[in-house]
Amino acid sequence: ELLTRLVDIPSTFPHEEECMLFLERELSTLGMQPERIDVEEGRFNLLCRIGSGERRICLNAHVDTVPPNGGSTPNARADGDIVYGLGSCDDKASVAAIITAGLEMASRADELDYGVDVLISVDEEDGGGGVETAINKGYKCDYAIVGEPSNLDIIRIHNGLIWFTLVARGVAAHGSAPWVGANAIERMMGVVEELRNAVSAFEPNPITGPNSLNLGTIKGGDLPNRVPEHCEAIVDIRVVPPHKLADVRDAVTPVLDSYEWLTYEGGKAREGLDTLESSPLIQTMLQCARELGRDSKVMGGRGWTEAESFRTLLGIDAIVCGPGSMQQAHSSNEFVSISETQLAAELYVRTIERLMEAG
Repeated sequence: ELLTRLVDIPSTFPHEEECMLFLERELSTLGMQPERIDVEEGRFNLLCRIGSGERRICLNAHVDTVPPNGGSTPNARADGDIVYGLGSCDDKASVAAIITAGLEMASRADELDYGVDVLISVDEEDGGGGVETAINKGYKCDYAIVGEPSNLDIIRIHNGLIWFTLVARGVAAHGSAPWVGANAIERMMGVVEELRNAVSAFEPNPITGPNSLNLGTIKGGDLPNRVPEHCEAIVDIRVVPPHKLADVRDAVTPVLDSYEWLTYEGGKAREGLDTLESSPLIQTMLQCARELGRDSKVMGGRGWTEAESFRTLLGIDAIVCGPGSMQQAHSSNEFVSISETQLAAELYVRTIERLMEAG
């Protein structure tokens, strides 16, 4: 029920406020005492603290979605064990699962000698600043489980990313004599290919694969019979561990600086995640998954998640595990399994109990 209600509330970044206000009311009614952590005006995270122990484990998921696409709209449609709709898989199933797990832990909070935090964040799909803001404002924990679609497999390592906005200038001319001018679009395509070659020269990661570059947007020209004098593009470079953003910047900056007709600026930039497979968090969750009849695997991912913010900024063990498939995320027919969402909540609770009570 919570999942379908969440899907019905639009929360395309940066317009998450209505959904977060709904959650604030619901969590307050349930006695979980949510606290706001402001990200910017009209945008805030919600934090529910359960138990008073100094050792704390965080359950995190984000409520913001990408824009609607095809059949993926903010209208929940239930069919048997499946819920369809924008955000159902990425990431409102995980939000519903961590709240359900939090309620279970809250029901016996007086018995706990550790703490459980439910942190619902915004801005993951845009700047990736939700968890980062919470940590920069003083939030701390000892372990973090980030709910993102993974089919309940455990993602311990994933890529970082860096975006660049590029602007190429050309010289306009008549389309019948293109050699008289300079085609800004063709110039841009040449730059993109050079950048792709630069990032592909790095050693691949044995789990997450090679670095990659995606030409995400490109705009240029106004008429087929005019040589375009302006072209804008945004490229998305994925950086595989153990390589850092600084390594990629050092590789691509000479390319970007080599053309007087090209300007550029950096955009979203986040490091990769790399939590050791021997982590007690990972090994405990694996065992708990088996006990629940799930053959979860330890894997890597090519996408970025806020697990990296916990790992990089706090230096703690952080992993990704949640209901749904990454193949459904950002798709035109997004959906998630209700039973898998419920199983995720059970897995979170069992893992927390086993890990934290073992000390």
